[in-house]
Amino acid sequence: MAPLKFCPECSNLLRKKTYGDQIVLECKCGYQEEITKDKAEIQKKIQKKKKALEKNIIVVSSEDKISVHPKIKKVCPKCKHKEAEYWQEQTRSADEASTSFFRCTKCKYTWREY
Repeated sequence: MAPLKFCPECSNLLRKKTYGDQIVLECKCGYQEEITKDKAEIQKKIQKKKKALEKNIIVVSSEDKISVHPKIKKVCPKCKHKEAEYWQEQTRSADEASTSFFRCTKCKYTWREY
């Protein structure tokens, strides 16, 4: 990500604008500064970033069944399985108790308790 640049005349943030093939940094006061980077250099940096991203991307699909919630002994009201994932969320005002959510590890049915 490019660093932020500010207008030397009024100190406002310069915004990137495109006029055809020309790219400029423009201010509300009318100040303009042309961006003069070689297209080949820009493409080279983009390709380098894409390669770095490809190495670090982890694709998670629903088949992976990754759970970040702790598991507890709780009977599922749908299939009667005895294990569920557990988490809490503040669904109402802050002065009221949190809502407890459960998801069956077998059938994935989700229910809540107040």
